Amino acid sequence: MKAGHQLPEYSRRHLAKVEAHYEAGVTLTKAALSYRDMLAHYYNFLVPESASVLEVGCGAGDLLERLEAANRAGIDLSQNQTKLAKEKIPSGSFYVQAGEDLCLPGQLFDYIIVSETINLAADVQRLLENLKSVSHENTRLIVNLHSALWRPIIWAATKAGLRNRHPESNWLSKEDVTALLHLTGWELIRHEPRIVCPVKLFGIEELLNRFVAPLLSPFCLSVFTVARLPPEKRPTEKTVSVVMLARNEAGNIQAAVERTPKMGLWTELIFVEGNSNDDTWEEIQRVKRAYPLKRIKVLQQGGKGKGNAVREGFAIAEGE
Repeated sequence: MKAGHQLPEYSRRHLAKVEAHYEAGVTLTKAALSYRDMLAHYYNFLVPESASVLEVGCGAGDLLERLEAANRAGIDLSQNQTKLAKEKIPSGSFYVQAGEDLCLPGQLFDYIIVSETINLAADVQRLLENLKSVSHENTRLIVNLHSALWRPIIWAATKAGLRNRHPESNWLSKEDVTALLHLTGWELIRHEPRIVCPVKLFGIEELLNRFVAPLLSPFCLSVFTVARLPPEKRPTEKTVSVVMLARNEAGNIQAAVERTPKMGLWTELIFVEGNSNDDTWEEIQRVKRAYPLKRIKVLQQGGKGKGNAVREGFAIAEGE
């Protein structure tokens, strides 16, 4: 959260309503699950398997679960939803927070996905600003939302029970998103309308979405917007690794974490425990667990001597 810039009370009330809605539990309809399959199919074309991905408003992880990316993370207002996401993706990382309050120190992602969540945001401008803190020079931001032409159809589908009811939200157009991206320092790469048939029709939907949708782009349900940071906005600071050699230093480990300032774009702490006679190794592990949002690596020295410990620490350092 930016210092000195608190969300107004009415925005907090809106986020509280959204949180309460999803904390109460949401069971996706068959149509909604089919739609997630279609979204994931297209996202898997955009996102390489080797990439790291953060989804803002990940819910129960239904979209992330379908992605083939190697490293998946998500944030969501609802604690219950993030628990469900963790059950579906045990290797993933999930955090209970709003995009308006995004705070993931030391973490950068290759792709950031905002799948329709942007309409539920209390402050879209602030959300997009915050996403720059977890972006590097090659990060791609992908936002997908519904076309306004489908609003009557979506309203009817909700009334018919084919679509879950949602909290009060905006209905942003691709032009609105373009303006907000420009305002927050993101550079638009392209808009891509996709999915002309969002429900399964015995395989016919695949033909329609693959061959007909490109010809009828104004009538597509979903609009994918891809953006990046322009060169002048991309991070220029270096990343920093701090190697800490620890032998019989159990009483100083936590203080070392708390007193090391953030340096560069992100700072990682590397503790190399060196054949201690006290509980230094146990304390290092405890402190690492106590500070999950800090980038901390730990290892026990394989050899002997300070020089060996330094070399082993440097070997796993990722900072520049």
